[in-house]
Amino acid sequence: MRCFRLSHAGLVLERENASLFIDPGNFSTERELSTALESAPEPAGIVITHEHADHFTPEHVRAILAISPNAPIFTTAATAAALETAGITGAIVAREGDTHEAGPFTLEFYGRRHEVLHSSIPVIDNLGVRVNGTLAWGGDSLTRPPFAADMLGVPIGSPWSNIAQVMDFTLGAAPRRVFLTHDGMLSSRGLELFTERVRSCLAQFGGELVTIPRIDEDPAARLELDI
Repeated sequence: MRCFRLSHAGLVLERENASLFIDPGNFSTERELSTALESAPEPAGIVITHEHADHFTPEHVRAILAISPNAPIFTTAATAAALETAGITGAIVAREGDTHEAGPFTLEFYGRRHEVLHSSIPVIDNLGVRVNGTLAWGGDSLTRPPFAADMLGVPIGSPWSNIAQVMDFTLGAAPRRVFLTHDGMLSSRGLELFTERVRSCLAQFGGELVTIPRIDEDPAARLELDI
């Protein structure tokens, strides 16, 4: 299995001539998504962790389904309703503890709720997913996964967390490998500073920080996960 990133909080996994799109949100331009669809194998499924636009747009989902009309969509009940309102029907509502298959990908769902943005903003549902027992992606949540994570996405610069929470999340989960997500709102200097804080946490238990290549930087670049 191998992967590449979309901007901010999106990810694409590839295995056995199939791909899995996770959180194709609005930080990705139409051009970036088109490049991803052109370079990746046919989509076998789509995972949307929650309903916020930086994690999905109806337009991006339609573009993926135009390539692979039968690709199942796995998401929360509220996101499935939003998709239906946009004319995209048949999304599968996944819940904590569920396991689903999408082509060569086994999806194990965990977590229940989005992190608190503010006391005035209702807290919504949010799903994390572990793919093929290897890569875990928590969406907008700092809930510790209910397993020993081999490779874990760490949201480095979200509007619903601070770096202390990110560090505690990294230390608590203690994954073997970490990749960074949610960096679209950070300056280059801010990203460098926050990254060093995560590195300092990983050094305490021998974890490794890995870089997943961005599709807009090199359409052919991939990170091999089976190592």
